[in-house]
Amino acid sequence: MRFNPKLTVLASLVACACATISPQANQQLEEARAAYRAAAADPAVQASAAAELKSAQDALQDAERMAEKGEPSELIEHNAYLAEQRSRIALRTADIRRSEASIAAAGEERRRLQLEAREREAAAAREQAQQAQMQAQQSELARKEAESRASQLENARIETEKQSTARAELGAELKRLESELADMRAKQTDRGWILTLKNELLFDAGGATLKPGAQRALDNLAQFLTKYPDRDIAIEGFTDSTGTKELNQQLSEKRAWSVKAALVARGIQSTRIDARGYGPSFPVASNETPTGRQLNRRVEIVIDPSSASGGSSRK
Repeated sequence: MRFNPKLTVLASLVACACATISPQANQQLEEARAAYRAAAADPAVQASAAAELKSAQDALQDAERMAEKGEPSELIEHNAYLAEQRSRIALRTADIRRSEASIAAAGEERRRLQLEAREREAAAAREQAQQAQMQAQQSELARKEAESRASQLENARIETEKQSTARAELGAELKRLESELADMRAKQTDRGWILTLKNELLFDAGGATLKPGAQRALDNLAQFLTKYPDRDIAIEGFTDSTGTKELNQQLSEKRAWSVKAALVARGIQSTRIDARGYGPSFPVASNETPTGRQLNRRVEIVIDPSSASGGSSRK
């Protein structure tokens, strides 16, 4: 706050008339001026104690005016004293309000920190809740997976038992066929069960037309396939090495197809039967002897070990 120019002029005039004022009044007036100058120079006083400073200025002006008019020293001292005290009050008020502002700021900062702390606690609580929920979901998922694995294992065990029982029944049925037909042999391999029929039972030498004596074997085979509708078969024809390879290949194919046609005529679906000819390939005995060549002339019925998946292929 700026000094009042009039007050400055007044102070100068009064200074000239100091000789008429008592020493006590003059000293009190100087102290009042000093106190007012100190208060007016403080920005905090101007900002937060302007009313108190104005009151001190009024009292000082009154004292200066009385001194100029030569009024009694007691009145001058009294107003100067008031000006000094009000200046000090202005300074003290500014200090108090500055402290109050600091306290308020500290309180605001405390509230801000408390709010941040509560927000952090809430965020931590939410995170813990989310983690707990995730753990619960993971536990539930693990439980369901364990139950699923247990169910799969149980189903696999049941299926294995069914397959084992089915294989045992199949083997028993094939052994029964083998016992009923002297010219049929049953053997279990990695490709499945293989029924071997001699060509002499089925065909005349060099021919692909089924002989009347083959009907019983084909009837039994058709009954077997009817009893096990989930089993597919491959009919594979073979010859010995006598003659050209091309003729033997054609003859083996015709014989395999003749057996397939006979089974289809007995009600077996053609899609369950794969007929092939391999000619002199895959001999089971030496073609150097009559007995070996007779063994190589054969028809094999390969029963697929899986369910309805097409005829078993030779590897």
